Amino acid sequence: MTLWFVTVGCLSSDPPSAALPSPTTTALSLRPVLGSSDLAIGPNRLVFALLDSQSAPITASSVEVKLALVKDDIPIPQSSLSAVFRPWPSGPGGVFTTNVVFTKAGTWAAELTPTDGRAAGELARMVIKVVEQSATPGIGSAAPRTVNLTIRDVSSLEELTSDLNPDPNLYSMTIAEALEQGKPLLVAFASPGFCSSATCGPQIGVIKEMRGNYNHRANFIHIEVFSNPHEIPEDPSKAIVAEAVNEWGLPSEPWSFLINGKGEIVAKFEGFASREELELVLEALL
Repeated sequence: MTLWFVTVGCLSSDPPSAALPSPTTTALSLRPVLGSSDLAIGPNRLVFALLDSQSAPITASSVEVKLALVKDDIPIPQSSLSAVFRPWPSGPGGVFTTNVVFTKAGTWAAELTPTDGRAAGELARMVIKVVEQSATPGIGSAAPRTVNLTIRDVSSLEELTSDLNPDPNLYSMTIAEALEQGKPLLVAFASPGFCSSATCGPQIGVIKEMRGNYNHRANFIHIEVFSNPHEIPEDPSKAIVAEAVNEWGLPSEPWSFLINGKGEIVAKFEGFASREELELVLEALL
């Protein structure tokens, strides 16, 4: 398995954004950057950024998303959604997210229009590839019963995480053990010390804050993307992708999964997931 790392918050640096057939002749003034690499039939979290002609990030409270299924190069309108702006935890800019249910595999088209801000009313178009089945565990499926390393298996936390200020509670049990407890579970896959984007470290920071607030009502686990984080600083070529990453089919990082007391995945988040997004699902489970 190959993980990709880019510097724009784990967004694809070259998204499919070619001009699409359209009944309108509105000039394209914005460039979309797709942040979702695993879109399949069923519910999905669609993530994208918008850039202006100078490659500066566009911010707005929301973006109107008009989706169409492309057949024989003709877009057939399907639905209209609203994507909410999620600011980066550090630095300028952010991404827009919305929940989408794709009904068919194939090529989809999206017209994106900010509703306010300096780019209000301007337009971007984006091509989205949707596959039959997700590479990562699907919504409603059973979470893999991963037997990951814990603090019981190592001599120091440096062998489990690249986080410079780790919370030992995030490494106290395996995913399999947590699933046996019948509590909601949040599993975050990230490499806070080595991910080249600015989101992996802040993502684990959010997870640590949530674990403290929810105490024993839910379980929280961080899985380092690499199985030997303590060896990488001296020789990056020694980096070994953790078996758990392969088991969960992750094409990128970070990823966060919320699992109910029955062991079923109820939500998954590629890239940075805000505390607001995560708590909305977790509170429903509790």
